[in-house]
Amino acid sequence: MDHSLRETLLRSGANLEGSSHMALHFGDAEAELRAALDCCAIVDRSDLGLVLSSGPDLLDLLNRLSTGAVKDLEPGQGRPTVVTTPKGRIVERLFVHHLGRRGVLLVGGPASAGRVIEYLDRYTFAEQTGMTDATEEICQLTVVGPQAVQVLEAAGFDRPEPFCSVEIEFEGLSAHVLGEDGLSGEGFSVLATKEMAGSMWQALNLACSKCGGRPAGSIAAEGWRILRGLPMSGHELTEDYNPLEAGQRDAVSFEKGCYVGQEVVARLNSYHKVSRTLVGLVLPPQAELPQVGDPLFFEDQEVGRVTSAVAPPGWPHPVALAYVKRRLVEKGIEFSIGAPGASLAARLVDLPFPP
Repeated sequence: MDHSLRETLLRSGANLEGSSHMALHFGDAEAELRAALDCCAIVDRSDLGLVLSSGPDLLDLLNRLSTGAVKDLEPGQGRPTVVTTPKGRIVERLFVHHLGRRGVLLVGGPASAGRVIEYLDRYTFAEQTGMTDATEEICQLTVVGPQAVQVLEAAGFDRPEPFCSVEIEFEGLSAHVLGEDGLSGEGFSVLATKEMAGSMWQALNLACSKCGGRPAGSIAAEGWRILRGLPMSGHELTEDYNPLEAGQRDAVSFEKGCYVGQEVVARLNSYHKVSRTLVGLVLPPQAELPQVGDPLFFEDQEVGRVTSAVAPPGWPHPVALAYVKRRLVEKGIEFSIGAPGASLAARLVDLPFPP
């Protein structure tokens, strides 16, 4: 994180995590979560991996390695895509943005930039990609919540279409607004250089407050993510699962032709062979949080695994995300967590979680 942004966050009341210096909360995690769900909130997502490409061949390469049709993106356009293994499993979900003269930007999960570059390099031969890890040079500030559009308007920024981008001028410098919040196309992000990150946060924070919102730290942001049912790299988006199981159908083109893993993904779709799906689980009040990877049992059979769990600030009960067999997706069904007949049980609900 840039030093000026860190100082600005502290002046905004942030309690920072020791090693990453990311904001844990701004004094009231419960109110921050409510703002994100019901109104709007600004979140520092500088933990997301950013890869910037200046080479002419990246989009063509990525088109051959991932699910989305990204080859012909024009400046200002963008699209989600999933880099897949030969078995059609998830390597990384990326938001691809053509930023014009600035190059092509890939937005991945937390701390993903190095891993993405390394994976794409394995398939790079004569292609000129010019990939660099831009995570330390660019800060991604996101606006989430049902009034995110009003925040952009209050800040005087243009609004991009979902997954696309627009270039803006801020304090005499160029910046970009992205039509995604790092996890979905529901919110927006502003890319700020290190030099402008602090003042950009102030502008967005002021606009957010005018719309009834507030800044939110990582505690509230994680609660918001899980309650919205949004998958994230390292949890729901891993090589244990395929894009269709993860609900990433909007990132998959079934018309564009071959890519690594294409035959598997196409066969799963054509023959309706997607056997698992992502669901929400409600745990009893005061229940101990399950761990990522804990198995789920229905009667005496293992039928799924927990991928994320949280006790949202101010929420009456813990919640979790999990993959379960599709044949068992029925609202209200209960699973034992950890072992057949275990005392810790969870009830299935539709995503996103009900208020």
